[in-house]
Amino acid sequence: MRHRLRVVAAGLLAFGGVRAGAQSSGTLDEIGYTIPFESKVLDETRQISISLPRTYASNTERYPVLVVLDGEFEHEIAASIARFYAATSMLPPTIVIGVRNTDRMRDMTTKPAAGFTPPGEAAASPGGADRFLAFLADELLPYVDRTYRTAPMRVLVGHSLGGLFALYALSQRPAAFTGYIVMEPAIWWNNELEFRAARDVVRSGGAPRARVMLVNTRRTGLDTISWGGDRPMVRELTIAGESHASMAAQGMLLALRTMFSDFRPSDWRPGTRPIAMLDRFDSLAARVGYAVPIPAGAYERAIRMSIHARDFDDASRALDRMERSVGTTAESRALRSLLAEERAMPVQAGFIPLTIPARRPAARDGTRFLGRWVRIDDPAEHVIDVSASGDTIVVHDRIRFPDGSFDEGDHQVIQLTDAGTLEWGLPWFRGIAALLVLKGQLQPDGTLRVTREPRGWVPRGPTGDMMRTEIFRRVP
Repeated sequence: MRHRLRVVAAGLLAFGGVRAGAQSSGTLDEIGYTIPFESKVLDETRQISISLPRTYASNTERYPVLVVLDGEFEHEIAASIARFYAATSMLPPTIVIGVRNTDRMRDMTTKPAAGFTPPGEAAASPGGADRFLAFLADELLPYVDRTYRTAPMRVLVGHSLGGLFALYALSQRPAAFTGYIVMEPAIWWNNELEFRAARDVVRSGGAPRARVMLVNTRRTGLDTISWGGDRPMVRELTIAGESHASMAAQGMLLALRTMFSDFRPSDWRPGTRPIAMLDRFDSLAARVGYAVPIPAGAYERAIRMSIHARDFDDASRALDRMERSVGTTAESRALRSLLAEERAMPVQAGFIPLTIPARRPAARDGTRFLGRWVRIDDPAEHVIDVSASGDTIVVHDRIRFPDGSFDEGDHQVIQLTDAGTLEWGLPWFRGIAALLVLKGQLQPDGTLRVTREPRGWVPRGPTGDMMRTEIFRRVP
């Protein structure tokens, strides 16, 4: 296996030259600028590609930085992923720095250790990783910080030999970067010495805030549910169905989305007020060590949902916070107008606040509801499974819509009332802090009568599906 990896790696030593750089110095295209950078540490001029977020010129925010090795090829991949997913709030907007190669083998390998002989052309110029790391940490990153509005989150992205170098950087200067994306690293180099050194640093707590994404590499046994802070965040990820060269796009996408998954706005959780969706960003600051800006879209969603739920004071507080953060915008002014309009309106007829008691129904209390129930008039249209799960019960619905599609899942159990009504909620209201509550009552003839009732919001317009009554029979 190790011999095969060496052969593959030897064939990819010129990987960074797969795509020749088409940009000229200081020009702007869809990806960004490429500038000459004079390095005293390396005693040479390096070409550095820089891609800024689309929002960079329109605000004063500070942005995380991705430093991408093999920049003549992989900078373009990283910049495209960063821009596309920032636009959909799946990633925070980032500054992407692509470091182009001059002597890839020299820069990304360490000095050969005793007992290791570099294969083939790899023996030509190895061992410059220490100088290359000094160039990145002591020259390039300070330049980027001086020149651009950067946040104190820096991610090093390396693939193949670049992955080997990322492991070396993690073991030697773990504080130089906050995150490491290591894709199919050439751990065969030095008989896995760099891999073991990086693993030991993470295991010993030498990189407490590090976020380490290991893609298609040897398992470390360190994969953890930790999100960083006082312990590193380690994820071991797998990309299948790609070659060593082509896996970079999927590997980078999966690693970035995983690394920054807690930067995304959280979904509304039934039983909580919409403003709680902003709490994630407050806890995130403690994990990464700086105040992460809340995306305007996250504010807007929390504010609109608060207004529709008639949590007007929450909406007002979130609006104030939004304008302190991003300034007064056309959207914030529109939200203030909506808030004033809805606050002045009387409570709509039929409005029932959504409240979910903290105590869930005990399994023994719901015994009479357990089993599978089908609609008497059309057994395939709506099936309800009520089952015991631990010390409570779970309700699973399968509902067929008129177009033939289905909604299926375990749905939020709300309560079992003193009157003997089992209530659970369907999350059918997109962007609204409300549930369509189903209320099941056992009848003297053994059937289950289920009615529907929107809570947390009053639907406007046709409401036939929202108010129907269904009769179910229990089946084996």
